[in-house]
Amino acid sequence: MRLICRIPPNNNKICLRNTALAAMIRRKNMKHPFRSAVAAVSSMVMLTSLAACGGSDTAQSDEKELTISWYYSSGGGDTWERAIKLYKKENPDVKINEVHTSFPQMQKNASLTLQADDAPDVAMYNQGTSSVGNLASQGILADLSEYADKYGWTDTLPESIQTVAKYKADDGGVMSSDGEWYGVPINGEFVLAYYNQDMFDKNGIAIPETFDELESAMQQFVDKGITPVAFEGNETASQHLWYQLVLSKANRQFVDDYQSYEHDVDFSSEPFTYAANKFSEWVQKGYLPSNSGGLVAEDMITQFCAGEYPIMFSGSWWFGRVNQDGNFKSTFRALPGNEKLNTGATGKLWVVPETSKHKDLAADFLNFLLSKDVQNMLATEAGLPFNASDDYSIDSLPDELKNPLKTFDDMQDSVKEFNTVFEQLLDNDAIALYPDWPSAGMYDALNSALQGLINGNSTPEQATGEIKAAYEEGKSDLGL
Repeated sequence: MRLICRIPPNNNKICLRNTALAAMIRRKNMKHPFRSAVAAVSSMVMLTSLAACGGSDTAQSDEKELTISWYYSSGGGDTWERAIKLYKKENPDVKINEVHTSFPQMQKNASLTLQADDAPDVAMYNQGTSSVGNLASQGILADLSEYADKYGWTDTLPESIQTVAKYKADDGGVMSSDGEWYGVPINGEFVLAYYNQDMFDKNGIAIPETFDELESAMQQFVDKGITPVAFEGNETASQHLWYQLVLSKANRQFVDDYQSYEHDVDFSSEPFTYAANKFSEWVQKGYLPSNSGGLVAEDMITQFCAGEYPIMFSGSWWFGRVNQDGNFKSTFRALPGNEKLNTGATGKLWVVPETSKHKDLAADFLNFLLSKDVQNMLATEAGLPFNASDDYSIDSLPDELKNPLKTFDDMQDSVKEFNTVFEQLLDNDAIALYPDWPSAGMYDALNSALQGLINGNSTPEQATGEIKAAYEEGKSDLGL
């Protein structure tokens, strides 16, 4: 679809899809019929007279050049730098320009960065309606659906993971399994239970395999004077635990309704009432630290690695930290009760700006990231791949992909155990995204509501009401 551009006085280029412009005209028509009729005629003149910017009309260059932007880790073993090194070796005729950025930089400046004259051809960006979806709705990102068909990404990636890549650009950028491909997931992440095996053994408590066993284990620790769960209420742990409890009483249609607005969500239904009540119950029983409402993620992981708590409910991104800093034997499980639906998604999405003149090359590079070699590299480093070989190993990797820091070389047994937990969730197509994704305001609202439960300032009903209000406001902001 062609993008219509205007240049305002501040010289910042603004591109609107035809459908978005039409929607603006319709909204104005409702309030000012005569004035809007004039505006509509003027807008139609714009449609026919202004030159297209980007869009499907972007001329493709025959030049073999590709600019790649990603969140760079300067520690010396950057995963994507190694992948690019192998891609260069396999494609010596392609000139690669590398752009190192960070998550905060892209989160703040993505709309400008990806429309600039020197925009990259392929970039890493955050997934979700408020991120990739928002840029797709503005026409900033290229629709990659034809490449998904060409390369068979629909066969390579589980359906729940494909949803993270798909957005309805003409409907506000809502993430939806019925949308078009505006990004490519390369590896995953998920929320799980980390267990300090040594603390369990020392106290004669078995690692829980069911939800009842989990609650029994936590109560046994409390009875021994040990607060069982390392926790924080200021970043993501509280909302992830709440959503895990929600999902334990939900189904896939619930996830589609909550995340993609397919149908109205009933906040008085069992998933929400159960989660709020169970969360509050765990606070009251002393399963979560009484001061966790004032803690952040760094506090939580530091305390868990120091052996102060036997359990931590958090993300796969802590695997390396637990193994490197924790002076104890650790083990990992999906949170009991979440084997069929579990909080998680992709690490990040790789996107292609609409202005890129090297879309075919960009898609080829993205397909390379889903190749067995790169996916096997991720597997050896607990990178949670989607397309690794069953017999992956460090020895089988091309030299370009081997980690020069050897960070994970001595923990391959633990890595394989960790990957197996994720593989089981993929086999169940259980990945159910994150609770703050439906709209930009959900992150703060969830933390605020759940801090109320942690601090004893709110009832479960009040907390759920606060979450509902933020959800409905975000839905309204999208015009849904």
